[in-house]
Amino acid sequence: MNLRSGRSYHSPKLSAASPVGGWLPWWCRPSRLLIGASIPALVIFSLSDSSVSLSQAQHFYGIRDFFVALFAIVALIIGALVGESGWLGHLWRRIHPGHRAVREPRFIRDPKLGETLLSERFDYFLMAVFVFSHLVFFRNFFLNPGLVAAVLGGDLELKYTFKTIPGVTTWTQVSLVLGAIRGMRWSGMLPGKVKLLSLFHLVFFGTLFVRAVLWSERLAFIEGFVPFFLCALPRMTAAAGPRGRTFWRWLPLLLPLATLLMFISFEFLRSWQYYSGHHSSLFEFGWRRLYTYYFEAMNTGAAILEVGGFYDGIAGPLSFRAHEAIYDGLYLGTLDVEYNNPGGIHYVASRMGNVLLWPFLTLVGIWFGLTWRAYVDARLFALFYPITFLGLMEILRIPYWFGLHRVVPTSLVIFLILLWAASLKKRVRWRRSELDVSPPEQGLMHSAVAFSATSLQQ
Repeated sequence: MNLRSGRSYHSPKLSAASPVGGWLPWWCRPSRLLIGASIPALVIFSLSDSSVSLSQAQHFYGIRDFFVALFAIVALIIGALVGESGWLGHLWRRIHPGHRAVREPRFIRDPKLGETLLSERFDYFLMAVFVFSHLVFFRNFFLNPGLVAAVLGGDLELKYTFKTIPGVTTWTQVSLVLGAIRGMRWSGMLPGKVKLLSLFHLVFFGTLFVRAVLWSERLAFIEGFVPFFLCALPRMTAAAGPRGRTFWRWLPLLLPLATLLMFISFEFLRSWQYYSGHHSSLFEFGWRRLYTYYFEAMNTGAAILEVGGFYDGIAGPLSFRAHEAIYDGLYLGTLDVEYNNPGGIHYVASRMGNVLLWPFLTLVGIWFGLTWRAYVDARLFALFYPITFLGLMEILRIPYWFGLHRVVPTSLVIFLILLWAASLKKRVRWRRSELDVSPPEQGLMHSAVAFSATSLQQ
């Protein structure tokens, strides 16, 4: 739809593919995901037998670290419930009622211009950025083809040998927003006829798969798949019958097994040839190595809390430089450098200190709830929702939603999209062509409204 051509704009209609008119499983909601998945995972890892870990690190994690994480998650839940409730939006509308009549339909006061007018050409622009940055990222493989065999043999860790190019290879991370946009188009939340099986998606997911194998970065593949899956979910659940809904409700129970199988598959392609001499079973090696990544992340977080003075009294925020000094010092001999994730919720605790941690996490939880509300309303702000979901998935391992550099490119792109969408309302002049509102005493309002984009203000 071209505004400059003067064509009519009609408010988007709800459909079965729209999350507003459809059904979504409980785990899509941040507060419920925290209660039903994050807390059980914390309990399981905290009460597990740490002797199965493959790491040679000193053991720091204890009961006090468990309660710090537990109360931190509770603060997130409280904030998420506030954000999900819609209370903040209602309060904002009471403070700023606007200039239009209260009885006018919502889509008159706040039309979904950006959601309706985001062109598919933008997808191809992002894909060009994605492909170019990955060609630069993989430059050493083109210059030295023999490195592929070395990586698959487990003899070379390229991420420690080859350097990335800041400002260029960083843009490989636009996969989060690109995957989300394509999923929203396929589900009907954004305009465009997108085929699930297409050359576009083959290049996108194929590139991420190669990166996951050659760079031992499985998270890169997850960052493309999960946003697409979440934003495509409304279409999949819309056609689900009773059995289908049962499947979607209990999907989190299958996720650990699916994660383990994917992890083992990548390890078989990447490092099993090297480690096969130390372990008799690929399956045992796989689950113990996966367990080690998560437990040692929690152990690292506990070590930093102890060394950083979190338990020694009132502790304020810890600067990034001070945190990195402690982190690097611990990995000089106390911890195992092979399993060097900083910890998720414990990382935030160490950075914020025991005074600001709880109010800060409550605010973060509110942000989580707001991204979910945008998701169920099919708003462009929902592009932040996959970052929320990924952060909750990895809440014990990495601080995904707390200053992690890999979300910066996607966040920048989303902010630019939101600015563009907000500017449409100022650049487009609307003319009311039809409005029929029934008398107030009937208690009902029936309206058929069409808008015409008559001109763009110069």
